[in-house]
Amino acid sequence: MAVVATLSKGYDLDYIWKQVDRGPVKDAASYYIQASESGGEPPGRWWGPGAKALGFDHGQRVEREPYDLLFGERKAPDGTQLGRPPGNGRKAADLYAQLLAAEPHATAERRSELRIEATRQARQSPLFFDLTVSLSKSISLFHASLGENARLARRAGDHDGDQYWSALVGEVDDMIWQAVHAGFGYFQREAGYTRTGSHNTRVHGRETGQWREADLAVAHWLQHTSRDGDMQLHVHSQIAHVARTATDEKWRAPDSNTASQGQIERLPARKGWPRGATSDDTALTMLVARHLADRDGDGDPAAFLADLAAHAGAIRGLGPTTRAAIERFGRGDKAPDSPGRPTNGAAMRALPIGWVLPHDQAKRRRQVTIAMSRATHADPAALVAACVIAACASWALEGASPSMLLQAAIEEAREAAQAVTTEARLAEMLTQVSAGTWQPPATGISLDPYETVAAVLWCATRATSLRDGLVNAVQLGGDTDTVAALVGGLMGGKLTADQVRAELPWHQLVVLPEPESSIAETAAALATARAIQSV
Repeated sequence: MAVVATLSKGYDLDYIWKQVDRGPVKDAASYYIQASESGGEPPGRWWGPGAKALGFDHGQRVEREPYDLLFGERKAPDGTQLGRPPGNGRKAADLYAQLLAAEPHATAERRSELRIEATRQARQSPLFFDLTVSLSKSISLFHASLGENARLARRAGDHDGDQYWSALVGEVDDMIWQAVHAGFGYFQREAGYTRTGSHNTRVHGRETGQWREADLAVAHWLQHTSRDGDMQLHVHSQIAHVARTATDEKWRAPDSNTASQGQIERLPARKGWPRGATSDDTALTMLVARHLADRDGDGDPAAFLADLAAHAGAIRGLGPTTRAAIERFGRGDKAPDSPGRPTNGAAMRALPIGWVLPHDQAKRRRQVTIAMSRATHADPAALVAACVIAACASWALEGASPSMLLQAAIEEAREAAQAVTTEARLAEMLTQVSAGTWQPPATGISLDPYETVAAVLWCATRATSLRDGLVNAVQLGGDTDTVAALVGGLMGGKLTADQVRAELPWHQLVVLPEPESSIAETAAALATARAIQSV
């Protein structure tokens, strides 16, 4: 069955009910006919182990009062509070009052829009997640043709014809529901998780927080028409923003940003990317590694930029700042006098500088890092972030403990900030990481260089293994390829190739940008250059 699925945050409890027929239950064909002639979609159906725990049977009709309690207030049908109530409700109410004061003659529909806008401005947590599954046009047209025949037979008083065509409409509806339930069975297994415990606390070197399986509560709504009134079969599946944790039966918010370890380790294909493909992080790291290996650890920014421009066509996912630098190089322009937007492109390729230059050559390592980074990234924040990654790579090869690695990162952040004349803001963030008070953004890791470095060290210093560190990096969301690549470089740099393969069961699925023999030669050349300079 061909479908398109979209997932969005939901704030409007009224939207779905505007389209629902609240009268007596009808057969499938009657709902089609009603939707096509005057509107009025079928009522919703409860689904999920979380709904079952609240007393709703699978397929039971959704009524408005328990719906509002669960989705609007996070309460059970008997009024029992389920976890934390939606936050920022008072702020949203104040904002709504202000918006309404500016439009005192707003219609009921406009007031509903203002209410949603106030909720978003207040940054209130969503009331639900709406996973909308839209069936292909051909299925929608086939379903409509059956319904139209049922409508014509009913209008003509053809009882037998009505029964025949109505039964076929019902069969197609049943198949749709079977597909939705099968899909949500998979969704429950792969995305039904909550976080428990503190993810900022470590005991005996291990993080105390855990991801636990959780029971989701879902309201499914089959609808026949699009917002424009066209025939378009689709199912809105509203997932309550509270789920029952399996281990202790407490209700918590589902972890909406976390992919399961099983999902991650299957290396699913991304749109436009083959399964197991590596991105610009890996390609640029290899480019810098070869550049430094050929020069015994010395960098030549102009030569590197020429190499980068020559290889750019084969590198997937190059960032905006790097692309702009390549375009300037192609035109023969000089680097811009003023720095651009700070991004993590320099940090993502700084690992080899730390691999080739010993940990006790901090000044030289910093000079090489800044010079090589400025080839594409002139912003001071980008330079400081790159210096910290290079320093951490060097110290990681020496077997530095998590606390030593963080201390080295904090010291380098201060020294690098002084070298490029900027504030030591990254040092402050890393101090928070060390103290356990820094939290990754719930919306995922952005391209901000400081946020990226903080996330990398948050993962690398908390993980119990390379595999654990990589999975945790991806589960943060956002710019996961950069964060995971840097975590892998810090945690895997001191391991042998066989040890890495043994830790990562998915390694055979990875499509490396170069043959393993070439990568091994580059690594050996870096190791030799580091050994010579350590004497």
